[in-house]
Amino acid sequence: MGFRLLSRALSLVFLIFAAARLGPELFGVLSFVLVTVELLAGVGDIGITRYGARELVRYWDRKEVLAGKILALQLITSLPFVLVGIPLLLVYSPTYPKSQLLLLGLLAFYLFSVIGATESVFTATQKFFYSAMFTFLGRLIYITFGMVMLATGGSVVLIMAGYLAAVVVEAVMRVTFVTRRITVFSFSFPLKELGRMLIATIPFAVVGMASIFSYRANLMILEFIKGDAAAGVFNMAFTLFTPFVWITVILSTTTFPGFTEIYIRDRQAARSNGWLWYRLTTLAGIPLALLVTLVATPLLSYFPAGYEDSAVILKILIWSIPLIFINVVDVNILQASDRQREAANGLVLGAIGTIVISFALIPSLGGAGAALAALGSMLIQQVYIHLQVQWHFMKRSVLPLLLRPVLGGAAMGAVDMVLLNVNVWLAAVSGLLVYMAVIFVTGAVRPSEIRSLVRG
Repeated sequence: MGFRLLSRALSLVFLIFAAARLGPELFGVLSFVLVTVELLAGVGDIGITRYGARELVRYWDRKEVLAGKILALQLITSLPFVLVGIPLLLVYSPTYPKSQLLLLGLLAFYLFSVIGATESVFTATQKFFYSAMFTFLGRLIYITFGMVMLATGGSVVLIMAGYLAAVVVEAVMRVTFVTRRITVFSFSFPLKELGRMLIATIPFAVVGMASIFSYRANLMILEFIKGDAAAGVFNMAFTLFTPFVWITVILSTTTFPGFTEIYIRDRQAARSNGWLWYRLTTLAGIPLALLVTLVATPLLSYFPAGYEDSAVILKILIWSIPLIFINVVDVNILQASDRQREAANGLVLGAIGTIVISFALIPSLGGAGAALAALGSMLIQQVYIHLQVQWHFMKRSVLPLLLRPVLGGAAMGAVDMVLLNVNVWLAAVSGLLVYMAVIFVTGAVRPSEIRSLVRG
């Protein structure tokens, strides 16, 4: 988790520096291309990374065959996107530098299929340190090169070339480590097994694609309707929002194999483990949302002119964090208990909500409309997914756990309002301390529970 968060922190610094040097329009172009690669990677993965990790946990004695099938499927399914993407790029004919950026992005996307295959192996074996270290080193190469280009007046095309080079290095390091230290990628299996595996990954693929679209389709729509500058302003806010999302992504990845093992051994123990995670995640979201809402405007006042509207966008986006924290636990439970179709249905509803709300609000509200689309999408999917978990697995609602976090949030908000006119940073720190005091006084969390989860 430390390596992953450090990678994200470095990326945050780099993107803030890029936003300041490039301005909203060029930063919007770069953001658009990076998001396009991210969307394609989510679609091209077709859920193999997540499905492969679960199957490797269950059938480790067949790891060579499974690892080979995972890599073969990743490479085969990603290739059509490249073969279709290049002709579409020629037909679309975007102007410089977007055309060059998209071409480099397509090449980087294909390499993500190799990275995804190795990630299945790393996740199944719980070698998160090495996985995160290789990601960190690749990110460090990209950021270092990008910083030099920005400082010396280099073009965004050169920055994207550095991104591609970093992906190549990360893929090589990962494959070398996996084949020498964990398992080989064997291709000695019947081709019809690939077909069966492809069908089995469909619910996982839907979850992956819908999750990416829920987060990023609004930026794509905003760019097409309002242009590159509006996309740059929105992505500045999303860049500051992303570290909080990545906390939940890392939490989901690192706890998934462990929860799967517990579920296989003892379902009642899995219910107790899930309930403990609910207790902690319900406590984390509200103070983060309040804190960021309070400091968004003074924080973004340090940025260059043109990003003023990013503060409003960030204030809207951050309120999806309490929902995302609970969503992480819900999706893990559904996928580990073979209820991945229910998770997929909820995320599809969320993705549809993002698209519909974006087209409804972006023409009149611009970036704020895109942020409301993200918040509305998360609310739609989380209501559906949590009801599925409650009906099929937990047999009780998480709502009673929200009472004390809401009480702590009310106390934190009251302190913030009183001290806001004195000093915004004093208000932020004081409000957070009051929240923590309310949580411990009311017994919402016990240190023994935290120790138990960390050890587990």
